[in-house]
Amino acid sequence: MNTNTLFMKRISLLLVFALALLTACAPKQEQTRVQKDLASHVIVIGLDGWGTWCMEKGKAPFIKSMMEEGSWTLNKRTMRPSISGTNWAAMMNGTPVEFSGITGNENHPTFTPILLTEHNAQPTFFHVMRQVRPEAETGVVCEWGDFLNYADTLCLSYYKRIEDPEAHPDAIVEESVKYIKEKKPAIAFIHIDALDHMGHAYGQGSAEYYAELPLVDDRVRRIVEGVKEAGIYEDSIIILTSDHGHYGTGHGGDTDLEITTPLVVFGKGVRKNHQITEPVIQMDIAATVAQVFHLPQPESWRGVPVPVFE
Repeated sequence: MNTNTLFMKRISLLLVFALALLTACAPKQEQTRVQKDLASHVIVIGLDGWGTWCMEKGKAPFIKSMMEEGSWTLNKRTMRPSISGTNWAAMMNGTPVEFSGITGNENHPTFTPILLTEHNAQPTFFHVMRQVRPEAETGVVCEWGDFLNYADTLCLSYYKRIEDPEAHPDAIVEESVKYIKEKKPAIAFIHIDALDHMGHAYGQGSAEYYAELPLVDDRVRRIVEGVKEAGIYEDSIIILTSDHGHYGTGHGGDTDLEITTPLVVFGKGVRKNHQITEPVIQMDIAATVAQVFHLPQPESWRGVPVPVFE
């Protein structure tokens, strides 16, 4: 082998080595896989004081028909204590009471939470959505004003409290449907308080409570009709949930009547006529909403998505 040939081979090897080194050291372009949302809209309808105990005898034809159209359980467990604030909060912030400090209906935690956002609030799915997708439309329409204490209104595009809902029982439907039609929110939470009023006034199992159930059922039906009229039903997931049941005229204790509530999920990609047999607790609502949009779960969250999707 002559000197020139040997020299050229060495040069070739050096070039190959240099090219390999540059390739290894160069910044790699990450191949990001864009996950498609399971749906474009999630509408959560919360029925305050809707206990599982009323579903066997109670008349709720629309809700029962949606159980056939979707996935459901009558064994969703409340957080302790079985108080509204604790449980509505957990549905939105996915966090156990030991972490959140929300032990009742107070407008502030009773002890220091383990994790707070820049708003000095719990990281709800509204907050995570605002962080990840700042342009997303999110809103709350509620009959119980204190509900807003747990939603972190600074993260919401819109919120409205219905004044004197007992005197204006249809206002929750009218305002909710108006909002859904006008804004087509990515996430909306609608809170209806009527059943809880009847439970406190007349008691669990009372004729008055059972008489109110079909009226609330019809309000739910009309809100869902509004979702259809908005043209987003086929791309929506609707969640019907509750904070607690009743024992006598109260709640807050540990009886099955207080801590066992229904959950019904229906809409795009949801398994039909499916009874959920896995354990479900309030925190799982937040995780399920997050799953729809592939949102990251904050460190304080302990809920898991309810297995309802096909």
